[in-house]
Amino acid sequence: MGDVAAAQTAGGGTGRRYPLAPLVVMGLVGLVDQVDVSVARGVLPILEEEWSLNDTQLGLLASVFVVVSAVATIPAGWVADRYRRTRVVGWTLLSWSGLILLSATAVNYVNLLVARAAMGIGQAVDDPASTSYLGDSYPSRMRGRVFSFQQVSGFLGAGIGVALGGWVGETLGWRWAFAVVGVPGAVVALWVFRLREPRRGEAELPESLTWEEIEALPPQEDRRAGTEGLTVRQLVRLAATELVSELKMIFGIRTMRYVLVGVAALLFTVSGISTWLAIYHERYSGMSVREATAATGLVLGVGGIIGTFAGGAFSDRHHHRWKGGRIVIVVWSAVLCAILFMVSFAIDVVPLRLALQFIGVVAAAGAAPGLRAAMLDVVPPGSRGVGASAMALTTAVFGTAMAPVLVGGVSSLTGSLVAAFYLTFPPVILGLMLLLRARHTLEEDARAIVIAMYEEHQLLERQRAEMEGAAPVDAAP
Repeated sequence: MGDVAAAQTAGGGTGRRYPLAPLVVMGLVGLVDQVDVSVARGVLPILEEEWSLNDTQLGLLASVFVVVSAVATIPAGWVADRYRRTRVVGWTLLSWSGLILLSATAVNYVNLLVARAAMGIGQAVDDPASTSYLGDSYPSRMRGRVFSFQQVSGFLGAGIGVALGGWVGETLGWRWAFAVVGVPGAVVALWVFRLREPRRGEAELPESLTWEEIEALPPQEDRRAGTEGLTVRQLVRLAATELVSELKMIFGIRTMRYVLVGVAALLFTVSGISTWLAIYHERYSGMSVREATAATGLVLGVGGIIGTFAGGAFSDRHHHRWKGGRIVIVVWSAVLCAILFMVSFAIDVVPLRLALQFIGVVAAAGAAPGLRAAMLDVVPPGSRGVGASAMALTTAVFGTAMAPVLVGGVSSLTGSLVAAFYLTFPPVILGLMLLLRARHTLEEDARAIVIAMYEEHQLLERQRAEMEGAAPVDAAP
């Protein structure tokens, strides 16, 4: 495919250019992922009526997927750091397409709950692998934009999933809503298998190196060495030992600890609101199921696209203006989102309410790319899969898993969905204030990674020179 025009070296030199294909294909992976997840939100009002479910049961239906994903995500990160990531993602998508059909065959609430839980394994596997893959495919200066392209697919998929679920569910029945989203994953998987697998830490190599020179570098150590011939029990014990060691290292990074708190707060807001927004408009804005899901899909989809693209570009272009600029941009974007939604719930004029919520989604979406870019900036390349898993686990447990069921539970207790929304905002603001502390540690932690990669590159250059029978040559930093 074509090249990313902005992917030349920062000074406008003749460094290597970065292909667009990895970005597009991994974006499609995220799109399929979120459509499959969010279609359930679109049929919640239909299931509520057909099976006489209360808000707690509806919230659990939205959360159980995330709970299973959280359990599976840490070993998935270990796999992503040791095996070819294109194969990991590709086979996961093929399996995912079959699992989504289980939801369409459910005959009662428990069946559907189990089917949605099974799907959580797929997301647990593909997120660490795709995040690590993109981190090694594009340098730090581009990662805000790279993750805006990847994460915009999440907002777009959420909007499509909710709207599609509501429309198909009301027109053909909720089973068809699940059935129609089960096919695209298999098609995207074929594209994933065709992608080139980058070296671990490839994006941190000097951009003066050409692709041919990178291919000529000595092969990296195979981290799968020592796993051949092991029994399943021995492999599990080895993986557990290595995971504990890597997690200690990751949680020992100061910036990473703050990022995990902040991303949980951000995802708590996004998940808690997005899961219940269609039901909110049905109850409080005088809309039908189709109108409520369409309005919610528009707010989440279009607002998410605009905010993610704008936020990624703004983060890459302006984060150098402030100390820990990526963190500053993330925090104040998320705070703005929370304020706008709180104001919208107090306004009776529906068009103005929707407008404020739209701007709030734009602000929240603008925070997401910078947060993931900051995480990759401070985690060593060989551990980025586990780093992404640690982020996914934290956000799943304290964000996307807890928020829907907590909001639903508070709504059931108080009899007011609006009251439930308001009660969730204070801890979110507190978490964002803790994230702001990361601005003082981000640059130092990121610099340590760059220095380590430079030293590794120097070693690789010496090894290559020795292989060619020439004198070692120092590479320019």
